[in-house]
Amino acid sequence: MSSTQPQMLCSELQSCAVDFRHAVDEARNLLSYTSEESLRRRPTPASWSALECVAHLNLATAAMLPGIRQAVEAAPVRSDGKQNYKLDLAGRLLAWSLEPPAFLKLKAPKMAQPVESADPEPTLQEFERLHDELVGLLQASAGKAIDQQKMKSPFANMHYNAYAAFRIIAAHDRRHLWQARKAAGQ
Repeated sequence: MSSTQPQMLCSELQSCAVDFRHAVDEARNLLSYTSEESLRRRPTPASWSALECVAHLNLATAAMLPGIRQAVEAAPVRSDGKQNYKLDLAGRLLAWSLEPPAFLKLKAPKMAQPVESADPEPTLQEFERLHDELVGLLQASAGKAIDQQKMKSPFANMHYNAYAAFRIIAAHDRRHLWQARKAAGQ
């Protein structure tokens, strides 16, 4: 294979890309085909509306991207030629804890709390842009030891590998898109 051709994604990275594309499809369906009233309605005063759930995902993903970008750039080329990626313990536990349905309730850090809901269209456009960037970073990860490259969480005093960061975002997407569908009455 020539160095000008992009490397094929291994099954783990391809699975992440599929998860991100699926999340975009879900967000698009939710924000495009649900009334704005339903998108803005909070099931309880203390819970988020569907639109706030997607805005939260945008804030959280935007906070994660600089660390992922830096980790992918710093990751060495895999010396073993294998393309199997493994979650480290911290990443595995965090990704597991974020899967829906939410058994473990965590308070969102201030930097990821939606202050006010934007309109559905710009919220969706931002979600699509961020997820396109994630897929691009997955492609840049092909052939690199991203599961050996640690990054610091922007939300807590913990470290996990860059591969885990992708899995964490995918689980976080599933959790809050599930929450958004429930909030919108779907």
